[in-house]
Amino acid sequence: MKKQIGITAAILMALSLAACSNQSQSSNSNSSASSSKVQKNNTSKSESKTSESSSSSQESSSQAPEQNRMDNLTAKLRKALPGMLLPTKDGLGTGSDKLNVRYTSEGNVNTVYYSVGNTTSDFNASNLKNEKPYAVLKEVKNASESEASDIINYSPEQQGLPTTKLDDSTTATTQGAAGQKYLQWNKDKYSFVIQASSMMKQDPTKRGKEVLALVNKYGVPGTTSNGNLHVTLGDSVGSLNTVIAWQDGKNVYQIKAHDTETALKMLASLK
Repeated sequence: MKKQIGITAAILMALSLAACSNQSQSSNSNSSASSSKVQKNNTSKSESKTSESSSSSQESSSQAPEQNRMDNLTAKLRKALPGMLLPTKDGLGTGSDKLNVRYTSEGNVNTVYYSVGNTTSDFNASNLKNEKPYAVLKEVKNASESEASDIINYSPEQQGLPTTKLDDSTTATTQGAAGQKYLQWNKDKYSFVIQASSMMKQDPTKRGKEVLALVNKYGVPGTTSNGNLHVTLGDSVGSLNTVIAWQDGKNVYQIKAHDTETALKMLASLK
């Protein structure tokens, strides 16, 4: 009887030890699963942060401003035409992304052509000869006195002609000749002339007031001798109706432009 009780106690003890072992394994399994879950969550968060960082980097790159085309073309012009005064602004309201530039250099004369194309072309590409320029800048180096006089075409202040008031401090003279009307005023070393067609019944006074306002806003280049700004009324496609000329030391400059404000914006940025 005592031997049977001993066997029963041994069996109960074995069963108890097996239950503890199962409980321990279950606990270890739960702990491992929990650890795996935490690791998975951390990995997910890390991947999310990496994705966000990559997305932010791509967005920043896509929003980076494109390099200014005028700056690129002007830098190339400075290498090709060292010492020439050049505008750093294209003077355009629209079309700057399609700006094209070519130049010629013959003897002591350098000429730069600014145009806007349907697409961009390489600097000084041969096909640009077919594009109508909106502005043409010319430099005559070491110009003689007669060359300077012919290019600048300064008009002395007129006397004894009818006058008209352009603003509180500017009075212009008016005259007509050969089917043309001329409005003129002089300030500092510059003459300012507005030319209109009598046959087309154009009024130079209105344009004169507009030009005066633009000159007051942007100014004109300083000149060693005399300077001249001449505007011919009419806005046909490709016309270069604004002509501004001045002298810088021994060099004479002239810009012809389709639009007066564009010309003055460009000249205000000369370097």
